[in-house]
Amino acid sequence: GIPEKTHQNHFQRTTMPEEQLTAAEVRQHAKACYFSAAFCDDQEVHLSWVQTRGKVEKGGGDSGKDLVVMKRSGFPRIVRRGEDLVGGVVFSPSGRLFCFQKKDSLVWGCTTDGDLSTTCWFTLGAGEGFTGSPVWVGEDVVLFGVSSGEPKRDRLFFSPPLRDSQPPPTRTGPIFTAERGGTLMGWDAHERSVVVVHRLANAMLAEIVMVTSSAQGSFAPTVLAVHDKVEYCKPMAAFLASGALLLRLNALLLDNDNNHLRDASRLEILPPETQTIHGLWILDDLSPEGRLEPVHVMPAHDHGTYDVCSGSYGCLGTTEGFRLDSRRTRVVVTARKHTADSGSISYTDELFCLDFANEELCPRKIVTTTCDAEKGCKIPVAVSESELVYHFRSPTENGDLYLASLSASSSSEKPTTINTRLTETMPLSLKDKLIIPKEEIINNDNAPFRGKDSSGPLAIHSLLFTPRDGEDGNRPLQPILWLHGGPMCQYSFDFNPLLSWLASCGYLVLAPNFSGSTGNGLDFMSRVLGEGCGLADLSDCLACAKWLRNYKEKEPRLDLSRGIAVAGHSWGGYLAFMCMLESDTNGESVFSCGVAAAGITDWFVQQRHTEVRYYDYALMGGWVYEKEVQARARAVSPISKATNLRAPLLVLHGDKDQDVPFEQIPPFVQAAKSSPHP
Repeated sequence: GIPEKTHQNHFQRTTMPEEQLTAAEVRQHAKACYFSAAFCDDQEVHLSWVQTRGKVEKGGGDSGKDLVVMKRSGFPRIVRRGEDLVGGVVFSPSGRLFCFQKKDSLVWGCTTDGDLSTTCWFTLGAGEGFTGSPVWVGEDVVLFGVSSGEPKRDRLFFSPPLRDSQPPPTRTGPIFTAERGGTLMGWDAHERSVVVVHRLANAMLAEIVMVTSSAQGSFAPTVLAVHDKVEYCKPMAAFLASGALLLRLNALLLDNDNNHLRDASRLEILPPETQTIHGLWILDDLSPEGRLEPVHVMPAHDHGTYDVCSGSYGCLGTTEGFRLDSRRTRVVVTARKHTADSGSISYTDELFCLDFANEELCPRKIVTTTCDAEKGCKIPVAVSESELVYHFRSPTENGDLYLASLSASSSSEKPTTINTRLTETMPLSLKDKLIIPKEEIINNDNAPFRGKDSSGPLAIHSLLFTPRDGEDGNRPLQPILWLHGGPMCQYSFDFNPLLSWLASCGYLVLAPNFSGSTGNGLDFMSRVLGEGCGLADLSDCLACAKWLRNYKEKEPRLDLSRGIAVAGHSWGGYLAFMCMLESDTNGESVFSCGVAAAGITDWFVQQRHTEVRYYDYALMGGWVYEKEVQARARAVSPISKATNLRAPLLVLHGDKDQDVPFEQIPPFVQAAKSSPHP
């Protein structure tokens, strides 16, 4: 039988108004992810995703993953049930074959097989694990990454031919080994050459490496380019049909002729004026004399003033990046303007198509946005001669596949406004309860570290969540400043049911993309690297608090009688600590209460024990034991000011946390409890 207390709680939940979003819906474990798609010769579209099963309770239940494949004209079919999958399906160039990685084996199947049966291709050895996603080379071989050995290193291999009848099947390689540590982030192949994206051991840098095979079977690596500030955007490299490389790169340009850095060891001796430009690039000449040529995705804007990537604070749902068609002449890329006038920053994506078969490369917008319901994150998934499959997420969509036409023949023709939805993986009952936020620009008039050429206030993009019209229209709204983690990530115009739930509970939630966030240019993210860490971002949070106090004029329901709350997790938890220790001119706490989850309190303990030292090194601009860093680290460690706490603070932290070690939390709590303030 059901315990009486549980039965009563269940009865109460089932009698709640249908429009009320519940915490259980926000925290549901079942979800769809790893979406992929492919066009076949007959223009049939094959779709796939992984359905993660929900857990019955913490520590129990079936948490396996189901692999789903379907045709555009058919119904979803579960190909593998309850598997320990590592990623999703990868289709071959023709769309007839597919493969996927399990924990210890690579499995393949055929889309023309009516049963969609699958077969083990090969199995990994003891102590090996997959890294990254496989890439098809033709129709019978894949490139795949393996992590193994002591010390553990990432290595790249060619699979045995799919129909090799000689047992046991053997793999070729390693083609490339990350000898200096780090990880392999991606790869591609063309004829006898392979290009590899290698994230270096310090992890803020990556190299684009060309690996060429000789007739004797040896492999020779050559570094073609260095990618700076990996946390802003994952680098990408792919071969075009011509043999040229298409790169998504934060390129370090050494002069006005687009000579670029190829040797990461030279980074520390580069002059301060060296520019890092984010964008799409072409490298035609793969020799040491080759130079990058910019690919202008948004011709009306300067190269480097817009992103060619999508961003999120959470699961993207599919592999993010540009997509080529099977002929490798046409590419679809996500783009988003970020360095316009302060009133026009937007965290929503557009899709553009470029045809490299034409001498005049004229980017063409494919999917336009006509209203708030169409704003969101758009990632290309599969491209054919006439159609595009893309993944779309928004505040009211957790992510599904859509079909758009590429039939427009010139850049002057209007983009698609009506698209075909291909999958439907989110409960409609949940969609109807979610809130579409407003995008607000908050001006920080006192932003530090602006530079001599900066004028006017610093624009901070923010999302504002309020209850929907008709939801207790006269109920007072309590303001919360909600801070994302990272800090090098972002709150896009994206699926975030937690903030919708808080708003439906009667809160006015402001979620800013403060300094250090991605999506608004490399310089904006870099504001928290070094001397700006814990200061530039904190200044933006204080500007947001000021904005909330003034927002009473626009929102009469806003209740400021109990002050403003602040809350966040990870870096957001760190900033919540810092915010709660700030006082106004009257000596009162700027924020009336706070919640700090998994936040840093002591930079000295943090760097000594964390598993992400490279990240903290970049943020602090060095090691805390260095003389020039010590004073800065102490000044922005919340424990240094813990006795200044003047308002209630809830501290949440897991004692097994490896990124933000728990050892720093008890001393802070003890010091805060000794505060003389009530």
